[in-house]
Amino acid sequence: MRIRPFLAAPVRRLSRGTRDTLPLRVWPADEVVWLDENGVRRPRAARRALAALATVGSRGRYAARSEGGGKIVVGPASALVLGDAEAEIGFVLSLTPYGYGAQPF
Repeated sequence: MRIRPFLAAPVRRLSRGTRDTLPLRVWPADEVVWLDENGVRRPRAARRALAALATVGSRGRYAARSEGGGKIVVGPASALVLGDAEAEIGFVLSLTPYGYGAQPF
């Protein structure tokens, strides 16, 4: 599956068995919205989101999966498309201070 269809889609199903849908955010335009919606500004949540992104899998409320050349990070309220390695690095750098318990600048 490729990233391009996800960029055009306004919502994405949580899984095949659920009827719930998640708003889809695209890095870098909506990363702040995604962080706020999914509670990732708390250090514990940030660590779990980073762990899911690093291992490509589910980490409780946060999950990541590969799609084409990028990744999709799913939180409890919405999903975030990281279209390439540069977007992923930018996301990790924006999240790392929160993940290690530091205060935002």
